[in-house]
Amino acid sequence: MNILLYAPEYRPNLSNMIRSAEFFGFQHIYLFDKNGLLNPPHNKVSRANMNHLARVWTAGAIEHMDIRKVEDIYEFLEEYKGRKIATELNTEAQHLQDFKFQDDDLIIMGSEKEGLPTDILSLCDHAIYLPNIGKTSCLNVSVTLGILLYAAQGQR
Repeated sequence: MNILLYAPEYRPNLSNMIRSAEFFGFQHIYLFDKNGLLNPPHNKVSRANMNHLARVWTAGAIEHMDIRKVEDIYEFLEEYKGRKIATELNTEAQHLQDFKFQDDDLIIMGSEKEGLPTDILSLCDHAIYLPNIGKTSCLNVSVTLGILLYAAQGQR
């Protein structure tokens, strides 16, 4: 099973998703970084601060993860051999509790504000939805990933 983070917008969320992936035993994570979160700042002090924060925010998980940057998202998705699983805030998608994960699945997390664009959704094999019980319509993207990885681990 693999994880693709599509255009995360906030470094703390990116760090938390890296931390969750490492916690659940992943050794690498794919990242389409259209917002440039991996780009180092221009001066030495800012770069050092960013590296320090990455270690702190990930509780050291960044030291054990291989971040694989995806340059061409369409080529990557076309060539991926397993199922591509979109996460969507859409009640028409399959509920997480009814979904059966497979070893070659690619779980795709969208950006915090926009989710996954329709052209990316059209390249996916399945879409899953985490239904809410309360009034809040959605969770933070990093919290959602943690729940999905826990559910997937429980099926393995």
